[in-house]
Amino acid sequence: MSRTDEPSAARAGSDASAIERAAPSSEHPTAAVAGPMPPPADLPVDIARVHRISERWVPEPGVPWERCTWDVGAQSLGEGWDNVLWPVGELDGQLLVARVARRASARALLSREVLVLRVLATQASELTMQIPVPLATGPDAVLIPWIHGTTAAAVSEDGRSVVARALARMLGQVHSLPVPSIDRNPVRGVPLAGRADAFAEDLRRAGLDPERCRRALARWEQGVSAPVWHHHDRLLHGDPHPGNVVVPDGPGRIALIDWGDATTGDPASDLGALLLHDPWADVLDDYRAAASWPGLEDDEVWDAMTRRARAWGTRVALSLCGAYGPDHPLGRTGHRMLGT
Repeated sequence: MSRTDEPSAARAGSDASAIERAAPSSEHPTAAVAGPMPPPADLPVDIARVHRISERWVPEPGVPWERCTWDVGAQSLGEGWDNVLWPVGELDGQLLVARVARRASARALLSREVLVLRVLATQASELTMQIPVPLATGPDAVLIPWIHGTTAAAVSEDGRSVVARALARMLGQVHSLPVPSIDRNPVRGVPLAGRADAFAEDLRRAGLDPERCRRALARWEQGVSAPVWHHHDRLLHGDPHPGNVVVPDGPGRIALIDWGDATTGDPASDLGALLLHDPWADVLDDYRAAASWPGLEDDEVWDAMTRRARAWGTRVALSLCGAYGPDHPLGRTGHRMLGT
């Protein structure tokens, strides 16, 4: 479902927490710039494995399976941190791709992603952004339509603003939906105080000048000192950074992809990633206008939320700066956030 199944800043350093599949990779050639290398696969993916999976697809209800045509490609579209994308056929002229786990730890992520996307599918027509559509499941794999476009990490400044406002509305909608029964992510949607050691390590690795270091630390401390989230947990995407948003090449809705880190908890961690797209206050206002979860109308709740969100955004930006150079789309994203 993703162009961004590559390692993140977190994976490249000491913390496996922040944005675990954050790099535009060879899965998305227009944004491919050298970044941290994925670990070796403990579930190697080759054409023989893809053929075996293709013989065992279990279609989702309502999928017009008889209209699918099958033609397994000679090679993958790209390999990321957890998964490999392999072309396997078409449905009504649209490319179909098998997203195949290349590591045993990715199995749970794929299962969670399918569960959440099934829930979201019931609301898809009402959502601001397009979401991936699981067409079938197979052994350690899911079948999806390929979403053509460019990751938001690589769009122009004007394009970033459009994406940010669409994502703000999308997150407001998602956070307001009923919460499905899914496992909690231990490092997303959690109290900031529990991420203090990771923040300190990312701050050290980022190599900021003294003034930006001071601002980053101040923003973090403001978030940590804000009242913690004490409302009912909300459904979170978990990782809506610019590498997990696809802007179509032509007409069509922007897509929010890679739901493997979906979780429940404090919406501020999603809003921190939203600020990576556009670090100005207007996008948070757009979010508030679109969301409808209980308590949002309370100005004290909102003030605490925005303080935590800016701390989360700073923490992820530091991870990006520590893992990617300034010429990498995500490296530029991190430096832009930390420069505000």
